[in-house]
Amino acid sequence: MFGKRTISMLLTLMLLILSVLPLIANGSSEKGDGSYRLNVGTVLTEKDPLYEGLQLFKKNVEERTGGAVTIRLFASAQLGKDEDVLEQAKVGTDVGIITDPGRLSAYISDFGILGAPYLVADYDESLKLLNTSVFKDLADQFAKDGLKILAFNYYQGTRHLFTNKPIRTPDDLSGQRIRSSGSEIVTATVKNMGANPTVIPWSDAYTGLQQKVIDGVEVHYSAALGASIYEVTKYLSKTAHFQLLTGMVVSNKWFESLPAEYQAIVEEEAYNGGKYASEQVVAKEKEFEKSLVSKGLEIVDCDVAAFRKAAENTYDAVGYRALKDQIDADLGR
Repeated sequence: MFGKRTISMLLTLMLLILSVLPLIANGSSEKGDGSYRLNVGTVLTEKDPLYEGLQLFKKNVEERTGGAVTIRLFASAQLGKDEDVLEQAKVGTDVGIITDPGRLSAYISDFGILGAPYLVADYDESLKLLNTSVFKDLADQFAKDGLKILAFNYYQGTRHLFTNKPIRTPDDLSGQRIRSSGSEIVTATVKNMGANPTVIPWSDAYTGLQQKVIDGVEVHYSAALGASIYEVTKYLSKTAHFQLLTGMVVSNKWFESLPAEYQAIVEEEAYNGGKYASEQVVAKEKEFEKSLVSKGLEIVDCDVAAFRKAAENTYDAVGYRALKDQIDADLGR
């Protein structure tokens, strides 16, 4: 009845239908349960207060969407380096990352202003940055570039100097090799404060101090404890040069694939997770400091005003002066 050519075409069509059916079935069934998945990574460990915030984010999003949006968390860089995850997010992959202004400045250089020295005094003032015209404009630019900032209120603490030489003034940093993450703003700040910035990965900081490749690090308390920096340094100078505000960044394409109702939930719970985590960090700052001292670190009474004055040159060095003036105006200074 049918020729060989017709039979061959029918068989090919049947195979095509059979191969597509599972995809159609999965697509329709998943719309009501787990159809939208997000993998969120962080370099932090599961013991870090910020990870607790991510767990709350996961719990609340899944509960409020009835399981339609599922979140998977990956601590200790299991999902990859920040830069790699950001690249995946830009092209639409269902991934997100907790990252800092320095790394994001690689995409939009002006975003680095949020990690600038002595820009704000504490956590409460850091939150006010999120309502400035500068932040809102930059967030809009990221969305056009493929990245969505869900929330940027994940506070990791105040950064200080951990060294093997007592540092009281900028002059004491002369000749000292202080680790920099490699971001322009951090490198410029370390340099203007009086040190020689040395770029090495944070994962190499401990051995770098041990082998005297570097003389010190600038870091916040929880990270110093987590990496046992107190074992390879002697002094803590409370310069408070950075207030480390980080955020959750995801693929804008993934975000826009969500129904409007889910978009609102994801944004709200990303912020709520950051709020919870940050409150834990603030509450534990004194506890962390006591722990560091109990492990042998000596706190140095340093001239913060002198460091602030020295670091002010950073704004001109990296071209952030106009942005700084706009932020000051937005904050009513």
